[in-house]
Amino acid sequence: MDFGPCNETLDTELLHVLTSGDEVRMADLLGRERRGHGHSLSQVAIRVDDDDDGRAPAGASRLLGVTTGNGNTALHVAATRGHAALAALVCATAPALAATRNRFLDTPLHCAAKSGHRDVAACLLSEMLRAGGAASAALPLRRATNCLGATALHEAVRNGHAGVVALLMAEAPELASVANDGGVSPLYLAATVGSVDIVRALLHPLPDGTPSPASAAGPDGRTALHSAATTSKEIAREILDWKPEGRTLLTKADSSGRTPLHFAISSQIERFDVFQLFLDAEPSLALVCDIQGSFPLHVAAVMGSVRIVVELIQKCPNNYNDLVDDRGRNFLHCAVEHNKESIVRYICRDDRFGILMNAMDNEGNTPLHLAAEYGHPRMVSLLLETMSVDVAITNRDGLTAADLAYRHLQPGLHYFLVMEHGSVH
Repeated sequence: MDFGPCNETLDTELLHVLTSGDEVRMADLLGRERRGHGHSLSQVAIRVDDDDDGRAPAGASRLLGVTTGNGNTALHVAATRGHAALAALVCATAPALAATRNRFLDTPLHCAAKSGHRDVAACLLSEMLRAGGAASAALPLRRATNCLGATALHEAVRNGHAGVVALLMAEAPELASVANDGGVSPLYLAATVGSVDIVRALLHPLPDGTPSPASAAGPDGRTALHSAATTSKEIAREILDWKPEGRTLLTKADSSGRTPLHFAISSQIERFDVFQLFLDAEPSLALVCDIQGSFPLHVAAVMGSVRIVVELIQKCPNNYNDLVDDRGRNFLHCAVEHNKESIVRYICRDDRFGILMNAMDNEGNTPLHLAAEYGHPRMVSLLLETMSVDVAITNRDGLTAADLAYRHLQPGLHYFLVMEHGSVH
């Protein structure tokens, strides 16, 4: 594994020249090395023969063949600092440095991308192309990944450098198809960090009019649209408008069976606008459940979003009674279990939902059973205010809601259930 040209470390004076971007002083140091004259770095300088164009052969400079403690070469330092002219000078003297890696396996291009130095990145890409002789020969170097499996494009995206992203997409668009070791594509990463400009740069058609080669892959089977669902409607729309792949991402489920619609509903910051965008684009998503049988309606109930519940019921007015999860629970069961008062109140005040009041899950529990079992007195009160609730129903264990209330509610809070339904078992 290549961590740099040699084990010697950068001299303080050379490091100062590199960090300050003093190309005049650097040229002087390189000139002294070529002529074999002594200087403050004589301990790492060797004499080499001048060639016809005044450039030292690749790899001949010991002055540039040393590294920092982290394995950064002179070119890594210049790239990180953003000194384009200095980077060009180093590349001209020791072009092989463009391919070196530090101890984190970053190339100089990674460093330029991380720091957002577009001019340096352009210089390095040109050097790769010149050294390779053809775009195909330069491809492995441009696609180099660091210890996290990230390309230079990943690093530009992660650090929010839209200019570098645009450059890389113009010069090396194939990088957009590479996922890192965590399965994260640059597009997924851009959606996660919430940069509309970077998403647009990644999805922009190539100069010849062909679609962007970007991958939408994310971890655990998620796509960039799953990520956009929790961050931004604008980003979600950009991805949906990406032809030909964008709209196909709406129906792709992650490893848990959740579609982007599930994610839009379950976002900690409600994304009602994204939810509407997805549901209008593909109404059938309302009837897609995850691997635990949870439909979007269940998720909305758990999150306590009345307006999303209302929208979903409007989309499937004849199906909501039949939507149960793997535990046999409808969305009222879920709202009661998670103590979502606004959802339970909305359901209890609408006669359309009367059939839900006494529906039993796989254990025979009605919503009232769950309200008592989970110790939610407000849920019990709201349910008992309706005329539809039957307090006499027993679950698979032969217990009524009153029995569970006696066990789980605070002393005194179960009295109304006992009065409604005789003695407690």
